[in-house]
Amino acid sequence: MPWALLLSAVAAALGVRAARRRRFGTALRWAGWALVPPALLLTGTLRLVGRIGAAVLAWSASLALNPVTWLGIALGGTAVLLLAAARLLESRRPERPARPVGTGSSPAPPPAVDDDLAEIEELLRRRGIR
Repeated sequence: MPWALLLSAVAAALGVRAARRRRFGTALRWAGWALVPPALLLTGTLRLVGRIGAAVLAWSASLALNPVTWLGIALGGTAVLLLAAARLLESRRPERPARPVGTGSSPAPPPAVDDDLAEIEELLRRRGIR
């Protein structure tokens, strides 16, 4: 509660200062910010933010001092590197069109119905898709 009141007082003081300088838009903005800490306090959100901050602080302290945590980070990093390497290797490997077993060449495609389809089939055949 003291922090919320302190933040509100500072924002209100800055708003009064801006109003004296005839910067009414800035004064309204500071007035709005002055209302945020009490709103967070009254809704219980300020306590939630404090708990989250304490949990992050406790986690970071355990991170720095716990060798088991560092082992977990090393395993996670290794997993990411292995997955990235596998993806890189797969992207470099040329893909070959699938051919039926036992035939030396691909089977002839069925006759095209019209000229546009014939062009599309020819493009697909050149790229090894069909």
